[in-house]
Amino acid sequence: MKRILYVLTLFAASVAGLSSCSSDSSTVSVTAAGDCAITGITMGTMVRTVYTTTAAGADTSYNVAVAGAAFPMYVDQLRQEIYNPDSLPLNTNVKKVVLSSINADGVVAYRTPYGNDTLFSTNDTLDFTNPVLFTCYSADGMQSKTYSVKVNVHKSNSESFNWITVADGVPLLSDGIGEMKAFVCDGRLMVFALRDGQSLVLWTATDAPDSWESSTVSGLTDMQPAGVQMFGGRFYYADGSKLMVSDDGKEWQKVDTPQPFLSLVAVGRDMIYARAADGIYASADGQQWQAGEPDSELTGFPWQDLVSVWNEMSFNDNFYYVLACGRDDDGQVSIWKKIVDANGADTEPWQIFPQGESGDNDYPALPQTSLLAYDGKVLCAGLDGGEVSNLYVSSDGGRSWLQQSANYSLPKGLEAETFSMTVDENDFIWIVCAPSGKVVKGRLNRLGYENQQKVFDQ
Repeated sequence: MKRILYVLTLFAASVAGLSSCSSDSSTVSVTAAGDCAITGITMGTMVRTVYTTTAAGADTSYNVAVAGAAFPMYVDQLRQEIYNPDSLPLNTNVKKVVLSSINADGVVAYRTPYGNDTLFSTNDTLDFTNPVLFTCYSADGMQSKTYSVKVNVHKSNSESFNWITVADGVPLLSDGIGEMKAFVCDGRLMVFALRDGQSLVLWTATDAPDSWESSTVSGLTDMQPAGVQMFGGRFYYADGSKLMVSDDGKEWQKVDTPQPFLSLVAVGRDMIYARAADGIYASADGQQWQAGEPDSELTGFPWQDLVSVWNEMSFNDNFYYVLACGRDDDGQVSIWKKIVDANGADTEPWQIFPQGESGDNDYPALPQTSLLAYDGKVLCAGLDGGEVSNLYVSSDGGRSWLQQSANYSLPKGLEAETFSMTVDENDFIWIVCAPSGKVVKGRLNRLGYENQQKVFDQ
């Protein structure tokens, strides 16, 4: 401390003749003799250890450089805290951190592990396993401000999934369950299913997923779970030629429409699409319908094993696309796509989306396929040999499908004769399996990180 006071005395004596001074890469701006504030910190290059396995399956690791400047440090002058809101990658070594610069009005010192204050130099290597105290002293030595500087590091791989089993052996999801389709609605995980030919809806609270209830479905003559769609918080189904709607999945009522609908096609952000004998119709409220593409323009549409999903388009928030996948009337894999302008202008018609001639990375068209819009991508899984298949990921809006990687992967060994997956508003993917009665949920770690404050009132 005496050394710091001595330096401050010399510093104060020279203030009148200085407009600024610098030591190493740090910058001290002299605006007034009584000012003291740290205004910015930049971390230098750090080392991260990456753990992986070789082609032979042996564990190995290697080091990579992490540019600290890519993770800005934010200064909260009110709380006198400094931190990086975007955490450093997993396994970044913060025991040996060099700060490439500190900008401050005054002289900066930091607290050593031994409890002493020492003047900062960019040559110093600091241990940020725990927060470090930095103090800025005014040029006249009369004022000071102490900041807690914290370096945040992810505790898990931000780009991998964390899966947990939330229920197993659920009796209502046991033998006899056939086809199913899952939704998350109002804090409940809901599953439409057939048990020994009887139409059922099963549900559980997402915060108590091992406690299930069920009810028979009334008002429908023939429910095929894959045909149920959720739109505007309500459930819709084309039952024969009648369009049906339900608020709870149990009681269904007929919607008066001027034309009979053979099936539902898809749901978009603000539209629902249905098939009539003369083509595809669209509605913004499930009540009033407008004709779209006529049937003559839909040759090759995937009416068999049809599944659909909508996703945002990255270039403009007003636009999204709807993807319809399955097999055409000849049994060939078929994908159709519709781009929608939510402002109601320049909406494109349904168009076929050809798959590659080589067959590599094509849509897999697995039994009981589920599609999800997730993290700007489309995810696909189905049944494969008595288990839930690998995850297929399309990052280009359905043009190509890549099998699961180390990051985008489902739990191994999910045995199922039937299954469905859905996603909730917190980016958790839910997978329901029968007859094992197993329910798992998982989320890409990055999507669960909290956003720390980056703007402060000073």
